Amino acid sequence: MFKKDKEISNITNSLVLASAILIFHVVLLGGLGLLVLFFSGIVNYIFWIFIVGSVLISGSVYLFFRHMKKEGGMAFLKIMSLPELKGKNVEVNLLGGLASFKIASDKTNPQVIESNLVPSARQLEDPSSRRLRELTELARMLEKNLITLEEYHQVKKSLLN
Repeated sequence: MFKKDKEISNITNSLVLASAILIFHVVLLGGLGLLVLFFSGIVNYIFWIFIVGSVLISGSVYLFFRHMKKEGGMAFLKIMSLPELKGKNVEVNLLGGLASFKIASDKTNPQVIESNLVPSARQLEDPSSRRLRELTELARMLEKNLITLEEYHQVKKSLLN
C-alpha cells in the first residue's frame, strides 16, 4: 500500500513537470511569433518609419531655429559675453564631434597658458591630470619654438607650485 502511494506521487510529479515544460514551450513559441511579427512590421513599414522620423527631426530643427531667431540670439550673446569666455574661441560640433563643445584660448596669442580657466568648484578633470596635460602642452610649445626657454621655466615653475 505504501509503495502504491509513492508511485502515484511520482506519476503526479512527472505529469506536473511535463505540463510545465509544455507550457514553457508554448510561451516560448508565442514569444518567437511576436518577435517575428514585430520585426516583419518594422521591415514592412521601414519607409514610413523613416518618413515620420525625418519629419520629427525637421520639425525640431525648425522649432529650434525659430526659437533662436526670437530670443535665443540674445541668450547666446549673453552667454558669449560671460567673463570666462572673453578672448576665447568657442567651437560646437554636432555630427562631426557627436555634440562636442570646446572652449579654447585665442589662437593669435598661443604663448599664454592660463592656469585658472575655471574655478576649482566647477572643475571637471583631476588636478594632477590637468597639470600633466598643461606641462605636455608647454613642452610642445617649447619644441615648436613658440616660447623661449625662460618662459618655459617660468610657467613650469608656476605649474609645479
